[in-house]
Amino acid sequence: MSAVISSYNTVAKIFHWLMATLIVCMLVLGWIMTADNILDGHTQSLAMQVHKSIGMIVLTLGVCRLTWRWLNPPPPFPAHMQRWEKAVAHLTHIILYTLILIMPLVGWMIISTMPHNALFFGLFPIPNLPFLADLPNKKDIREILENIHWSLAWVIVAFVTLHAGAALKHHFIECDEILLRMAPNYLGRMLRYLRGGL
Repeated sequence: MSAVISSYNTVAKIFHWLMATLIVCMLVLGWIMTADNILDGHTQSLAMQVHKSIGMIVLTLGVCRLTWRWLNPPPPFPAHMQRWEKAVAHLTHIILYTLILIMPLVGWMIISTMPHNALFFGLFPIPNLPFLADLPNKKDIREILENIHWSLAWVIVAFVTLHAGAALKHHFIECDEILLRMAPNYLGRMLRYLRGGL
């Protein structure tokens, strides 16, 4: 492998790993708080408030990350990648970015159909989306949105697994720099060591 790695910039890496961490936490928290006999009523209510608050952070970070990506184009794929591999990787990124925006937006729509305002970490009310807050049949709409939200969670799990699996395949089987260009600099040496490199 070439010693020169076309890497993402530091801000892009921070966005990537921060959002990845938050999304994994949101998926785990969403599963725990909707499962039976794991949380009591009070703890479940607190978990839901945290889930909603983090969702708003994810939506904000998603918009910021897309803006940063538009202003700072990512490094090109390695020249050895086949055209179809680049197309699949590009499509996967588009789908993931879309899900990152749609998932919390649907959550915000759910919040907007509830009878009481959700609080952002208990500090202040999360504003309702005006086109939903005043609808007469909010309960029916909320049930539809909740089903969509739940389904999107599984879609995100599938594409995150695909994305992570592809990165690991490139690192350990293809032995190229795909994973290294997004990894924090301090992990580069360890990742090379795990692969058997220097």
